[in-house]
Amino acid sequence: MKRIIFLLLLVLIGCAHKIPISEMNVEQQIKAADELYSRKKYHLAQEIYEKITFESKGDTLVKKAQYQLANCYYNLKLYEDAISEYEELLRLFPVSRYSENSEFMIGMSWFKLSLPSYYSQEETRKAIEQFEYFLSKYPYSKKRAETLDALNKCKDKLLEKKYENAYIYYKMEYYNAALMYLSEIFNENTNGEIDKKSLILAAKIYNKKKDWDSLNKILETFTLKYPEHPFIKEIERYLSNKN
Repeated sequence: MKRIIFLLLLVLIGCAHKIPISEMNVEQQIKAADELYSRKKYHLAQEIYEKITFESKGDTLVKKAQYQLANCYYNLKLYEDAISEYEELLRLFPVSRYSENSEFMIGMSWFKLSLPSYYSQEETRKAIEQFEYFLSKYPYSKKRAETLDALNKCKDKLLEKKYENAYIYYKMEYYNAALMYLSEIFNENTNGEIDKKSLILAAKIYNKKKDWDSLNKILETFTLKYPEHPFIKEIERYLSNKN
């Protein structure tokens, strides 16, 4: 408590709030915390919001304090703590003006925790699950476009992970295992760089396996989806040299 008072007084010198935090009512504490938050003093604001959530359980301003506490953790890049506080808000107050944004921010927190594709993708999957839940619950949300963008990035990361697995098996000459991962990518029926790389890798594998029928199908798909891609000529060269 003494530390909170000391830090608050340091920040609020020259501001409207010149009384110790311990003597403020909840409305004054919220106002002080909001001012700190607006100045990006998230550590200090967090301490006050946290104090309010502990000491003012029945107050109507607790919802805001709980929400802002989670936002402080998010802005401090303490995403796991942020998730915990957003979920606590939803548990204590299932329906509030902060529910929609809290659901969105849980997804964004998992998105921020998501590691590069060559690591485990547990956080990415949790982000996808949360974003899909959010879109189903709030189909007309103002956050819809932002949610879809983050969701697609997560899905691309999982596809990239599958491609990297396929490439590792290709280098080890475990071609069937590589093709298993590539087929999962093709089943998504996407367009873009991952799809192109996957088609190229599949073509190389079928050439190694001398599976000309499958190579012909890759050529047809490649020509249909990316007719100007230079690797088409390479696939044609594979087929012309098959004998």
